[in-house]
Amino acid sequence: MASIEFDFSEVLNLTAAIEGAPEEAIPKIRQAVEITARHVKDDWRDDARRQNRGQSKYYAGSVDYDMKLDTDGEIGAEVGPKPGGRWGQGSLGFLEDANGVGARPQKSGQKAARKNEDDFQRGLERAVADVLE
Repeated sequence: MASIEFDFSEVLNLTAAIEGAPEEAIPKIRQAVEITARHVKDDWRDDARRQNRGQSKYYAGSVDYDMKLDTDGEIGAEVGPKPGGRWGQGSLGFLEDANGVGARPQKSGQKAARKNEDDFQRGLERAVADVLE
């Protein structure tokens, strides 16, 4: 049976460490990771748009994702604000969740990851199960 591990310790890394999964499952696993990354990005942006007005209104648009394909069996995606962007909003993304910067932490990324966690696990399990059937 394939072993699948989930890493939700950091919202910036959605990672599936696949051990023993059939080679033909890799494209479906990659698809499941990318779909979840897109959903996390969209949910993060939506929440950030609701909470950011005024000076940081362009922060939401800086949130994006990049797929990672490692040779050691990990398929993952990094989700979060891209550095730079309009008026440097993406570069200041770390402030969104910082304590002690004059505003409460918004935790848009954490909320988006939690919202999509179960679907991510189901998608990966389905990807492997489809190939084993």
